[in-house]
Formats: sequence, C-alpha cells, structure tokens
Amino acid sequence: MVSKSSFSTPATRTDPHPIRDFFIADLIDYAPKDHPDMMERPFFAIAKRKRLRPIEYESADGSVWIKVTGHPEHGMATIWDADVLIYCISKIVAARDAGDNDFGPSIHVSPYELLKSIARETGGKNYQDLMAAIKRLKTTTIETNIRGGKNRIAMFNWLAEVEGEGREADEPEQLKTLELRVSNWLFKGLMSGKGVLTLDREWFLLKGGLERVLYRIARKHAGDQAQGWTCRFEVLHQKTGSEEGLRNFAVRLRRLVKRNDMPRYHMSLTKTKDGSEAVYFIARAHMAAVEPVPAVHSGSLGSQLAQARDEARTAWIDSGRNPRGFESTWARWLSDGREPSDFIRVHKETTSPAL
Repeated sequence: MVSKSSFSTPATRTDPHPIRDFFIADLIDYAPKDHPDMMERPFFAIAKRKRLRPIEYESADGSVWIKVTGHPEHGMATIWDADVLIYCISKIVAARDAGDNDFGPSIHVSPYELLKSIARETGGKNYQDLMAAIKRLKTTTIETNIRGGKNRIAMFNWLAEVEGEGREADEPEQLKTLELRVSNWLFKGLMSGKGVLTLDREWFLLKGGLERVLYRIARKHAGDQAQGWTCRFEVLHQKTGSEEGLRNFAVRLRRLVKRNDMPRYHMSLTKTKDGSEAVYFIARAHMAAVEPVPAVHSGSLGSQLAQARDEARTAWIDSGRNPRGFESTWARWLSDGREPSDFIRVHKETTSPAL
C-alpha cells in the first residue's frame, strides 16, 4: 500500500551533475536521443527487481509482435538500463550528423564519463550498478517483426559486444575505457533516416519505472502536437509491459496522473467515446499558450512554439540554471503574455551562479 506521503514525493531526483563539466563532452548532457521504435512498445522491465517472466506484446491488429526474455542470472534489462542505450544512440547520431566517416555501431567511453552523462553518482556502488546494467543489456534477448513485416523477424541483444581496458570486469571503477557495440538491428534503425527524438535531460532523473515508460510513450505519441494525445488505460497497460494486473495498474496510473509532475507533459484523466478510462497527454508549453502569444501567432502555432521552447530551454541551461526549474518559469512567462524571444534574450544575458 502506498502511503499518503508518497503523493507529494517528486517524480525526479536531484541531478548530481546539473552543470556541464568542461572535460565531459556536451554531446548528450542536455540533448539525449532515443529511437522511436523503442519508445512506444514494451522492450524493458519497469521494476528494479529481477524479472524473468518474458514480455510478450502484440499490437491490436496483430501486425507487430515483440518477445523480450531475460537471462536467468542477470534478469531482463530495465528501463533504467535504457539510459546506457540512450547514451550510445546519442553518440552515434551526433557522429552521423557531424559527417564523421569513421563512425559505426561502437562507442568508446570511460565508466566515469558514462555515469556523469546519464546523471548518476560516481561512487563505488554506482560503477557496480553500471556494469550490472551493461550485462543485462548484453544478455537480454529480443525477438520482433518490427520493420520486417509478418514474414521477417529479428533476434538480438541490445549490446552485441562489450570490451573494456582494465584488469577485470569485477572492478569496473578501474576500467579506463569501455567499448559498447549496439545491436545491428538498432544501428540499422538509426541509419534508416527515420529520425530520433530528443529527450529532456530530466528523463535521467525520473525515479519510477512507470513514470519513465509513460514519458517515452508520451514523447513518441503526444510529441509537440498542439492538440495533445489520448490513450486508454488498457492500451497503456500493454505498451508499458507491466507485470501488474490491469486493475492494480489503473490504481497506480490514476495516482501518477493526479500528481502530474512528469517533465514536459501535462497529464489528466478523461474518457473515450465508449466510456473507457484514458489519460490525456499534452506538452505543457501548449497548456501555457491558451492566450495568443505575439511571436508565434502565425503559421503552425504548435511547431513554432515547440521550436521557441527548445531554444528557450537551451538558453536557460546554458546560463547555468538548474533544468528542473525551466518548465514552471517558461509557463509563467507565456501566461503573462511575454515574448518567447525576450525569454531567450534575457536568459542568455543573465548568468545564474553555479548550483
């Protein structure tokens, strides 16, 4: 049973590295990337306890199916382990977009740099946890027909190969470098031209497994649509891969919606035409734009406002401010009828002290 105090517990933890370190590449510090194919379907366990029961998912029309199987010793890769993949995706996409002729499915990184980039602490236990996550990503087996149609399947592990420079894997903190090679399935998806989606830095700070998977689903489906997106409880239950029954899942989901503190997206309860319970997701920037905003009143309001928000958030973070404070400040700025361009100018000119 969840205590009353849990309703006021923030969805995110404190960022241990809120300001970019000059010696850490700023590649993904505040612009992590994820692949759309991985965001709307249940590829990861959403609880930290070891999961051995496979995830089996089939779309409503039967055209897409997924089976995820964990290793008996290590268990199934979790939604927190996905941070490592997001780091790899971000590095690969950045190299591709920069025109680097030598890039491929492998990335090289020190355990320290990786921990800092995914907003983890860098104590001894954190290195052990990182290596455990890498082992789960290496040993979890995925079978699916995504991209292949009904007559073509793929079977793979998230990480195809892992190598490290150091004495032994049981002491990961002494490893100088790691080479992580993503699966061919994932790499081909990144090269297909389908594109990737930028995540909020706060993604790494989300504490709960259900919060994390709901954010990814909302980012994929609601995106920056001015009209938002509605999804029935039953469909969300399937998309998350939760081991809970639908009834218990619905109880937890209502609590999260009531708390409504997910990064970027506002959540509210609603019902579909057939009376089914559902959640309505909409980007908070669009919630704040109820009144006309002079700088973005023409053309496509949704796309212009989304671009203005991204530029404003970059200015906010580059000025040294804590990213967790951006959404509320941005919403107040717009609700006061002030120009988004002025927000960017003001926060580029004013630098906050380091936190």
